[in-house]
Amino acid sequence: MPSLDLKLGLAAGSYVGLLVAFATGLLVDASVFDPTVQATGLLACLLVGGVFAYRPTLAAPVVERHVLSAVLALHVAGILALLAVAGTDEATGAHPLVFPFIVSAAVGLVAFVLLRDRHVETVFGGEVASVSWYGGPHDRTVRRMRIVAILAGVTVVGAPLVGFAVIPHRASWIESTRAWALLAEVGPTIIGGVLGASIGTFLVTDRDRRFTVYDGGIVVQTGRSGLRSRLPWWYIRGYELTARELVVHTWFPLQAYRFDRAHFEQPDRVADILAEYVPESEATWL
Repeated sequence: MPSLDLKLGLAAGSYVGLLVAFATGLLVDASVFDPTVQATGLLACLLVGGVFAYRPTLAAPVVERHVLSAVLALHVAGILALLAVAGTDEATGAHPLVFPFIVSAAVGLVAFVLLRDRHVETVFGGEVASVSWYGGPHDRTVRRMRIVAILAGVTVVGAPLVGFAVIPHRASWIESTRAWALLAEVGPTIIGGVLGASIGTFLVTDRDRRFTVYDGGIVVQTGRSGLRSRLPWWYIRGYELTARELVVHTWFPLQAYRFDRAHFEQPDRVADILAEYVPESEATWL
């Protein structure tokens, strides 16, 4: 059984299993921590996951019709609505299914990433690649990324400390607002996430990737996990060939895919092929 099908089975199984657990909890009026609810969810996870893992053709309609994208969008909308209601109703906010429902969105996001890997294979599996290369950024770029990671880590830790120490003294009324209470609740999560990303960027800055150019877009494959994602051409702002690197710029600030020219052969030929799809672009941050 290919590892991709196994990942697909785990993603779909865990996602469906969690939703089944929620439905069971609502039917029997119990939380998802109830043994009966957990057993039902685990059984659904194993059954659905096993079917998807051993019958990968079942995934084709899911990825081709973007069913998972629609489900993920519904999850995000549902969470926003739930948080809006919970913000004004303490009973709703204390319901035992609130936290598990938010967890289910995280499971759905993981499933989206894993199934997207299969989606790329479905879309580009039969096409011929224009060019492909593998590599990571130049040492100078790595140093700059580490500087930015340090600045982000210092800012995300220092700014809240200064803000929570100064703002209440300057504007005491702000402490009685709901926005301030929500900020105090989600603040540690945001700080931890940014700090973790900063530490990860500082420690793992090689970011080796494989880029494959097709007529329909670019496929990016990470060197460590092997997961692939698709970048459509409308998302690519352009390319840049410098003395040190070949850079693929996107429309999102700070997101640029950089490759040391010494990491792959014939960078000029690769740049010429990219010129057929996107224009030559100027430098951006990082």
